[in-house]
Amino acid sequence: ISCFLSHHTCTVIRPTGTWYSIPCRKKTSPTGIIRHYSSSRAMPFKREDLPLPLRESESTNAQSDSEAECEPYFVELSDLPSDQINHLRQTGLLGDTGLEVQLLRQKHNDYLAQVWRCPLAAPFISLDASRPWILYWCLHSCDIIGKPPSSEERLRMVEFLETCWSTFEVTNHPVSKEADPFYYSGGAPDRDEPLRAGGFGGGASQLPHAATTYAAILSLGILATSGGKAEKAARAFLRRMRIPLYRWMLHLLDFESGACRMHVDGEVDVRATYTIICSASLIGIDTPVLRNDKVVHFLSSCQTFEGGIGGEPWSEAHGGYTYCAVAALCILGKLQVVDIEALMGWLARRQMAYEGGFAGRCNKLVDGCYSFWQGAALAIMSDVGQTDRPNKGLLFDAAMLERYILLCAQDVRGGLRDKPSKSRDFYHSCYNLSGLSILRGSVALEETHLCFNIRKDRVRRMQLIQW
Repeated sequence: ISCFLSHHTCTVIRPTGTWYSIPCRKKTSPTGIIRHYSSSRAMPFKREDLPLPLRESESTNAQSDSEAECEPYFVELSDLPSDQINHLRQTGLLGDTGLEVQLLRQKHNDYLAQVWRCPLAAPFISLDASRPWILYWCLHSCDIIGKPPSSEERLRMVEFLETCWSTFEVTNHPVSKEADPFYYSGGAPDRDEPLRAGGFGGGASQLPHAATTYAAILSLGILATSGGKAEKAARAFLRRMRIPLYRWMLHLLDFESGACRMHVDGEVDVRATYTIICSASLIGIDTPVLRNDKVVHFLSSCQTFEGGIGGEPWSEAHGGYTYCAVAALCILGKLQVVDIEALMGWLARRQMAYEGGFAGRCNKLVDGCYSFWQGAALAIMSDVGQTDRPNKGLLFDAAMLERYILLCAQDVRGGLRDKPSKSRDFYHSCYNLSGLSILRGSVALEETHLCFNIRKDRVRRMQLIQW
């Protein structure tokens, strides 16, 4: 009766309602399953109630296809035979009692934990330069669903991250000892003497990069607050590399514009600023040199006429870049430098009226990863923009977003995805689950920090360490 038994019939579910079977419009994956979620809050209208576009175009047709793809998940149903209910209980999507849709915790954990429990398949060679990212996506996801790795596995993770760390000598120091004594800590007193700097690459002997450094630092933040030998090893490693890492970060900072590069001689954009500010703040090396006014000015200069924030000045507003700028400014305590009303409006308009998830840009399709990128940015702005309102809350429809994640993004085999027609992957698993965590809705997850995207309690513990 369900998709993984037949190509022609789909099972549909809603967490607050019932299941039913309807004919599929298209052939679907034999391992897929269609789920339906509907309530008066989460489903305020039907698809046919949406206004038609003024003119058809390639993008309006793509949007129509996206809505049609999600439509079977949102059908209003009222009855289901007991054999179908029992079958769906066996899949784990329904609990032993009641009709609430479940997060497939164990299946998600089994999918994610393969990263440290068995060799990955050959196609993953394309992600060879993203190994710290893969570890972070899966480690953080398991951490917030309450399925942490074992102590032995955590210790191996620290050892792996040490292989991604590389150092090199730097001269031509960007600051004097008088201006920044921390930069010269444990080094030569003369500005002309070489010093060791370093960062994390995508794997052993790879070029240090701000993005993989960010992923490695967040992973170490989880491991350094997890207890046991892994915690001691992670903290010892962080103490050894903090100063060389700080020196490398200053070599990525353009002191004239306040912008940062992703790697030496690399591109400039707000991702670099955020990943550097976030990493430095988590391990206590965010000195006044890094937190200077030009950095703040660069971030604010990337806000566009739309209200969102682009990768650099005069570029298109984008959800990922907007999150990076908002989170960095929040860490710096400078969110007030942007047009808050315009920013909140742009973010709120990215939630799709029918699907309930977020799109990354104007005139783009829904994508599960923006459950966090846009959702967390709006959650940060919710606290900033509602100081005069007595009833504070998220500035988006949390029930609609939860519906999209649970019904359209979950893969019944484990793992989460962009949308129903896409394959599951580690990246979308991480950011769908992170988005679900910030909702604090019907699914109980550990709460992730909006700016650091590791558990809130781990951030607090990291900030209490006496380095």
